[in-house]
Amino acid sequence: MGSPFLIINQERLLTGSKAGQEILAEEERQRDQLRAEARALDASFEAEERQLTEQRPTLPAEQFRRLSDAFDARVVEARRKQDERAGALAQEFDQRRRQFYARIAPILVTLMDRYQAKAIFDETSVLLADQSLNITAAVIAEIDARGAEPVPPDAPTPGEKTDGGD
Repeated sequence: MGSPFLIINQERLLTGSKAGQEILAEEERQRDQLRAEARALDASFEAEERQLTEQRPTLPAEQFRRLSDAFDARVVEARRKQDERAGALAQEFDQRRRQFYARIAPILVTLMDRYQAKAIFDETSVLLADQSLNITAAVIAEIDARGAEPVPPDAPTPGEKTDGGD
């Protein structure tokens, strides 16, 4: 016997399925890489700043000011680029997650049919419910059983137009 409504935890679909865990691991790898690049950049700027500070007593004021201004401009530009990369990475992560959820939609439809449900709600939007309506574990098992592959970062989302034309 079915229920007209089912509940899932979307975040758990991502964290609990093998495909979702692969997406999250790739996100973490990319975040680590960005952080490592930022630390290396900071270390480089710190060394350059120390060198500039050590040269200050031996340089004419105008030359020191030019070097200092150029250094400041490089730091500001490098930080701006790092911020842009972090923003682009966040957008990429969001896109990957949307693609993941789009790819598992057929699984949700199959389970809706199996449970004779009319709707599936995310448990974060449900105030109170019988937990027997929560099919998150069944969805995760189905994702893993079907071997849902992680979505490549450059894959279009369903319905998105590609250069191949229609």
